Amino acid sequence: MTRIRATCPVCGEVELTTRDVNVRVLTDDVGDVLDGSIYRFRCPSCETMVTKSADERIVQLLETGGVAITRTCMDAVADNPSMIGVGLPTHPEGVVSGPVLTVNDLIDFHELLAGTAWFEELSSLVS
Repeated sequence: MTRIRATCPVCGEVELTTRDVNVRVLTDDVGDVLDGSIYRFRCPSCETMVTKSADERIVQLLETGGVAITRTCMDAVADNPSMIGVGLPTHPEGVVSGPVLTVNDLIDFHELLAGTAWFEELSSLVS
């Protein structure tokens, strides 16, 4: 079985199998790899989900090693932006229920953190 070496930002160099790696390639209309192409894996040591950019060289190495590649033409993404996440695993924590975070929520949070009693105020919200 092919072993792939990658770097986890927490653990350093780790070894993966071809099934551990997901590759999402954005291409132009002639098939060239574009910026925005990525590969993802969950670190086998600390379970951190790691996402890294993938240039043409990285895509070729992973594909040669047997990793399945999901290719999306940028023209298709421009016509249907919901395709951006197609082919990637779901976030490890899954979908979180609750209201959508808005710009106003972020501003309120920023103002809260600017104060001196932010920890007590946040603690009271979850108690």
